[in-house]
Amino acid sequence: MKILLFAASFPPPNIGGSTQYLFNIVNNLPSDSVVVHTGNPFQGESEAFDLKFCQKIIRHNFIHHPMEAYKRSGIRRALQYFIWPFAAFWLIHREKPDVVHIGEGSTAVLGALGAKLVMNIPYIQYVYAEEITQYRNSWLRNKLFWLGARAADAIITVSEYTKTLIVNGGVSSRLVHKIVPSVGVDKSSNASANDLRLCRERYAIEGCIVLLTVGAIKVRKGQESVIDALPKIIINHPNVRYVIAGSGEEENKLKQKVISLNLEGYVTFVGRVDDTTINCLYDICDIFVMPHRQVPDTLDTEGCPTVFLEASAHGKPVIGGNAGGVADAIIDNQTGFIIEGTDIGLIAATVCRLLDDRDLMARMGKAGRHFVRDFRPEKNAEKVWHLCANITRNARHTQDAES
Repeated sequence: MKILLFAASFPPPNIGGSTQYLFNIVNNLPSDSVVVHTGNPFQGESEAFDLKFCQKIIRHNFIHHPMEAYKRSGIRRALQYFIWPFAAFWLIHREKPDVVHIGEGSTAVLGALGAKLVMNIPYIQYVYAEEITQYRNSWLRNKLFWLGARAADAIITVSEYTKTLIVNGGVSSRLVHKIVPSVGVDKSSNASANDLRLCRERYAIEGCIVLLTVGAIKVRKGQESVIDALPKIIINHPNVRYVIAGSGEEENKLKQKVISLNLEGYVTFVGRVDDTTINCLYDICDIFVMPHRQVPDTLDTEGCPTVFLEASAHGKPVIGGNAGGVADAIIDNQTGFIIEGTDIGLIAATVCRLLDDRDLMARMGKAGRHFVRDFRPEKNAEKVWHLCANITRNARHTQDAES
């Protein structure tokens, strides 16, 4: 069986929930069973990655990685929307896959829809959450998204929350398959003692209480709320340090806020870092906190925040916002706390509650490890492979019946 995947969210860089979600699946499917069509934001890194990767990759510069999109001009972003449908149709005709995968909301789905009508090749659409919520504010993008989703042979999504949104949008529930994100070895391995020492030295956090957020610096992630809560936390725990791993369009704004609040000695922006450093930070931190929310203007929110599962894999208690698909990533009051992500006082109180009760932190960390032990990439890949086989079989039966 041959799969052709169209995905802007694909390494490098291997950052962002949707990127890691797709990578963990594709990397664990049978070798040479997938052709990936994606972008080329970092040519040198891409060449090294592609040589080692177990699947074939086709890259074109008109496709931009979602984590880099905000750096591109409107004209360059528009090129992707106009070119991808034609490129997708041409590649489907050339590669002749058994099934097409659309890795996120994109105009490549128009090429897949055309190929389905002309060549009877089925396609699967991946849906997270932001496509549904954000596209509501754009008539055309919203129309295109639902056109593609309702014509898909199956939808793969990441949480019960997103599944409900899709079904409410007119897609039959029998076509929607929830596959919760997995935790890859690259984000769950314990760091070596030497790596931990070097990490503590590099970021000057030796002997400190460490709060950690990993993710793009966006409004919906809630890093700003943690910064606002820090003065209240510092009163009871003056040796606390807040480490923010990631980058994004809100980064400069938050750095200015840190200066205005005189918190330069308490907040560290580490930017985008490799998996070794991420694992170090997960191991070093005392609490993982990301009080995400739904953004009122855009309704942007999280589908199923993988970072909570990664932190739990490292045995850390987690604090998340009560928005999106968080219930599939945190067991409230067991692996961590689900709270209102915009309540600054509650964020501070929840952090202090944990820091004041080390036994509770240990219990939640242990429960988190137990919770995520079956969230393995190979299991998700197996589910996707079986789904593809069933869809391909059904398409062939339909074609035989019509001929």
